[in-house]
Amino acid sequence: MNKEKTWIMRLCNLDLFAACAALVLLISVTFFGVIMRYCFGNPFVWQEEVQLALSVWVVFLGGRYAFVCGNHAAIDVIVEMFPEKIQKAISILIAIISVIVLAYVGYQGIRYIMQMVRYNRVTNILKIPYSLIYLPLPIGCASMAVQLCINTCLLYTSDAADDLT
Repeated sequence: MNKEKTWIMRLCNLDLFAACAALVLLISVTFFGVIMRYCFGNPFVWQEEVQLALSVWVVFLGGRYAFVCGNHAAIDVIVEMFPEKIQKAISILIAIISVIVLAYVGYQGIRYIMQMVRYNRVTNILKIPYSLIYLPLPIGCASMAVQLCINTCLLYTSDAADDLT
């Protein structure tokens, strides 16, 4: 693999790297917070704010990876009862509805962030801007919608290619 493709792959997985880093930080803050609270009787007063921010970052930036791996929640029992062509149509319909929902949530996330910026909302202790905390929401929704479209197109084209052979 050449250097250009390597950089493109790294750029495409930037959200995954950020989600992993946020998860490591979340686990570390929680672990050391428990030690400080129960062993030393001196809890971190800022722990909840950081945990909230990191949880949002992990969920929304890591969401695309669930679509990459096919590990998102799905109930296929009813869909599998239909013939294969109807299953494909249902899968496309589900993908379209999912993209619409992700677009709506992402749009509302942008509106929410803009409201936080407009009113200059920050956390109580660390004064972290809420706009920064919720920034991954529209980014994650957009990346999940794009990945869902890619998955659906790959499924549709691979099935069409299989039908031709």
